[in-house]
Amino acid sequence: MKKILEHQVPFPVGAESDSFTAALASALVIVRGYTEETPYWCGRNRRYCIHCSSCGDRLLERHQESIYHCLLTASTLAFGFDYPWDDTVEPHSLPGFSNGWRWDESFVNELARFAGFSYLRFDGASAQEEVLSTMKSFLDAGFPALLRLENEMEWILIVGYEADTIYGLGSQFHALPDSWHSVLRDAIVITGNTAPGMSYKELLERIVSALAYDGHMALENVIMDVLGHVTEENAMDIAGMMCGINGVPIEARWHAAEAFGGPGNLLWNICTNKEIHSRLGNVFIARYLMDENDGTHGIGWKIWNALGVGPKTGYAVTKQSAAMILQRETQEALSIKASCTNRQET
Repeated sequence: MKKILEHQVPFPVGAESDSFTAALASALVIVRGYTEETPYWCGRNRRYCIHCSSCGDRLLERHQESIYHCLLTASTLAFGFDYPWDDTVEPHSLPGFSNGWRWDESFVNELARFAGFSYLRFDGASAQEEVLSTMKSFLDAGFPALLRLENEMEWILIVGYEADTIYGLGSQFHALPDSWHSVLRDAIVITGNTAPGMSYKELLERIVSALAYDGHMALENVIMDVLGHVTEENAMDIAGMMCGINGVPIEARWHAAEAFGGPGNLLWNICTNKEIHSRLGNVFIARYLMDENDGTHGIGWKIWNALGVGPKTGYAVTKQSAAMILQRETQEALSIKASCTNRQET
């Protein structure tokens, strides 16, 4: 027997830093039956795609991005200053996440309620035949599975099988080695579509809770303390820390702004008051998308500029960044901007 699912979207697509969310977004393209013919709302042009540029030639990727925007938002991952699977951060800047967190069951269940799908979950202690037979059964029904293997931070999407060989999708389509079960950490087998179980009100309450979390203030205190103790020996590390903290909200809040940016996506589908949704979209766009302002996005770029970071450096720190952060005026500017960003979020 052989089964290979169609409408595959390799990931990550664009600015997608969370492997789980990217894998799930690609899974839902298949699960929800998206094709190249499914209308796509273009946030940039505020209209459905008319193929005015080359991006319209890759509409499945655009749909995958749209799903990613909404999943990152509904999960609240779009509203922290770090990703909770990063064990180098203590404490995390979102409620409900602690060190050693690995896509807890409540987290996955809430996303399933939001996006409308059912699933079965297995871990490395599950028998290989049970996991394999379950995946093959639901692949036959048109539903993929997500696996986490030896690289515990990375997820892949299972999109097919031939006999007992299973095929995965990440950045490319590939056959998994026969020994895949020996390094299995986690398996989420999608079993069907369901009606969304999360209301728009509940979604907004989750976002408010994340933005108001007192862990943001704890992180600000850490930043202020670190900036008060910069030396030649630690300058590069501190510049890297500041760059890393800054990069998460610039990217993640952009996803949130896009999620609220127009009709036809998962957030729109559960919204009962389109006027409120539109007004929230305008707020999110102003704060999280616009450059050269004192919104979160604008301040984030000013922090990068203070570190000499940008497209020319691949958004990574350089030796110049270390030299700049040793200057008192840079430290003061970073302190003010970091504080302003945090206060805006809360």
